[in-house]
Amino acid sequence: MSTEIELKYLIDGGDVVSQFTQLLNQRQYTYTQAARQLSNTYFDTSDRMLRQYDFGLRVRKADDYTEQTIKTAGIVVGGLHQRPEYNVAIDDSTPELALFPADIWPTTTDVEQLQANLQAIFSTNFYRTTWQVNVGDSVVEVAFDQGIIESKGHSKGQSKGQILPINEIELELVSGERQAIFTLAKELCQAFTVTPGRQSKAARGYLLWQGAIHRSTTDEISFQVPLNPELSVEKAMVLGFEHGLSCLQQAIGQSLAAAELTHVKQVFEALSFIQQGLYLHQNLIASTTFNLLESLLKESLESLSWLETAIHINDLTLKSGNYRKKLEYSNQLVSTLKIERSQFPSEEVIQHELMSAKFNLLQLHLLQFILDPVVKPVEKTRSLTEHAKTKLSNNLTAIKEICGNKMQLSAQEYLVIQQHLFSSLHTGSWFGALYEQSSRTEYRRTWLDVFHGIEELATLNLLQQQLNAIEQSSQKLNRWLNTKVDNLLQVINQSYQAAVKVEPYWL
Repeated sequence: MSTEIELKYLIDGGDVVSQFTQLLNQRQYTYTQAARQLSNTYFDTSDRMLRQYDFGLRVRKADDYTEQTIKTAGIVVGGLHQRPEYNVAIDDSTPELALFPADIWPTTTDVEQLQANLQAIFSTNFYRTTWQVNVGDSVVEVAFDQGIIESKGHSKGQSKGQILPINEIELELVSGERQAIFTLAKELCQAFTVTPGRQSKAARGYLLWQGAIHRSTTDEISFQVPLNPELSVEKAMVLGFEHGLSCLQQAIGQSLAAAELTHVKQVFEALSFIQQGLYLHQNLIASTTFNLLESLLKESLESLSWLETAIHINDLTLKSGNYRKKLEYSNQLVSTLKIERSQFPSEEVIQHELMSAKFNLLQLHLLQFILDPVVKPVEKTRSLTEHAKTKLSNNLTAIKEICGNKMQLSAQEYLVIQQHLFSSLHTGSWFGALYEQSSRTEYRRTWLDVFHGIEELATLNLLQQQLNAIEQSSQKLNRWLNTKVDNLLQVINQSYQAAVKVEPYWL
């Protein structure tokens, strides 16, 4: 038995083999290179019993050699896969489960019955180029796979078969320190357009078999960290960053599938969530790590600085939106907004940005910190609930101080607290799971009402700025806008007054 430790990336590029070889030569790494064709057939029962165990079973053929492999349950963090695997040489193309160690199976497993129910469900066929690279005293195997995943499907309607391309690169630790993988991965991220491969070939093969690979990938992302009060502050921090990295990679994956504003907004929110966690735990994180992550987060967020305006303009110009009919009072305004909308990044540009070096380096450095957190020693050990209470209270106090403890605010005052409220809501996501759900949900709902009202207010504020820039703007539109802002302010003030009266759930 061995345990794989590998990073997987989906790679977008031309002649990857020659380009990566050139990179190794330029950086003066020593290596050996090889290539071969690999054919793999994956097996399971019709009710996916092995998948329920989180096992993967395949038979691999390469040249004159045939091998059966089973990978048992492991962990995946930020594209780093760690799974125990068992390999046995065989003569046939059908796996024999009895050849694997008996103790790998859950205690209730009937191995003979499982063997009888096995069937081939999908296959992978690809050309693999490998480089055994010496990184200091460590050895890393880099494998570039190019080929297809193929399945006839699970149902009769899929009998024509489906195919997915394989175009990925994996870095696996052969010997030495795990740091060696990250050293090479950073080189890779700066030289190629890549994105972390959160799903293995087997996981994608199962989706293809089930006919689920082309279904919508638009899923609401929950930022709430699954904490419990028994955790130390340090362990909770690491768990929060791991959760944030998972959310970020899910959002990036959805944006790469379809770069819609709603998907890109979730990327922005995931980055902001991680950034808030960084500030919440600044006293624990070594200064060099903090400064590096802070810089990478700011750079990534700045690359999406156009997003908020794009969302506002999209809301204003949607034909089915609330504002479109009113905007038709001014043809010049509609034309101006359309011109501005056309200047925002295209889907292709957005997707390329999300696969850029800065986004990938951020994810790599986050992953390194999650796996090997370097924290400062603290003078006084505090419980996680004490720590959470302090951070949540500090956020609420900051908002109240900015508002001057007033119960009614102007439009500009609400726009000023928007970012502070956004950060406070993220703090609630970091620590909210420590508290009783119903009181937490009620408290959060009242402040979300305020926040969503401010978002609409920001859209109207942009509209006002556009109207002010037009020499002869429509008086009718101006009157409507003023009335709209006044009415919205009344609603936000009511929500704000209700929110400040709700007892904080952490007190």
